[in-house]
Amino acid sequence: MSTIRNARIEDLDAVVAMLNEHSRQLHGADDVTPADLLQYWESPDVELGQDILVAEENGSLVGYADIGQHGEHVWLDVRATDTDALPKLLLAIENVAAAKKPDANLMGYTSADDTPLSDLFANSGYDLVRHSYRMRIELNGALPGPEWPDGVSVRTMHEGEERRFYDAHNAAFADTWLFHLEAFEVWRHWFVEDPSFDPSLWFVAEAGDDAAGIVIARKAEYEPGLGWVRILGVVPEHRQRGLGQALLRHTFGEFARRGLDAVGLGVDAENPTGAVRVYERAGMHVERTNLLFEKVQR
Repeated sequence: MSTIRNARIEDLDAVVAMLNEHSRQLHGADDVTPADLLQYWESPDVELGQDILVAEENGSLVGYADIGQHGEHVWLDVRATDTDALPKLLLAIENVAAAKKPDANLMGYTSADDTPLSDLFANSGYDLVRHSYRMRIELNGALPGPEWPDGVSVRTMHEGEERRFYDAHNAAFADTWLFHLEAFEVWRHWFVEDPSFDPSLWFVAEAGDDAAGIVIARKAEYEPGLGWVRILGVVPEHRQRGLGQALLRHTFGEFARRGLDAVGLGVDAENPTGAVRVYERAGMHVERTNLLFEKVQR
């Protein structure tokens, strides 16, 4: 029988080991590094002694749960290598969410391959409301280069341009599902203070003085040889010109030049801008499907 307790900073390495064991069971690959998880634990809106739980059995960690606030929702991340721990862990993290933000609707997300957790959500008052994809392309063979729209050029981020990328990011995603405008300081924590932050993998496509589109990318330290596109966005007035495709191919080319084996990204399966089709045309394929469940507090 597992027990649930608050996480402590000294649990970090054991939690990472458990999360990666869980990921390997589902997907055959690691999911997180200690630096990545520590960034979440140290984020401005997280209280380590309250918002993060672990399940422990016989001195070993067998489950993990945390909450994240985003707009009017509280998001739940629940994972366990011992599925018997899941019901107690879910109930405990729901109680944490209720104490943090009463009456907020809850969003739970999981891999479609994690049947025990998706079944638990479905049987605990959650409705399946959305799918997202993890997409991937192997960087083998000749890749087509970008074809830039007339009047558009691309370059890497310059020092001091964080606010420009922040503004372009928000402009590009303002019409997407559950968009929420984060404070610049919070955004900066997640992107600029990312332990894998590399400004040479941040690209801006410019049309005159305008930032028409951006890419924020990084190496995925948890999976050697993988480049990861965190953000690819085109502002509305520059869409339907092939700019997203060009930015994506430019990013593929840069990762290939650095000797990486593949590139991945995550995308809302019902993205209103047609992003999935753009990625498929660029040669990417769906590698995994994630499920998003919502529990409406009545």
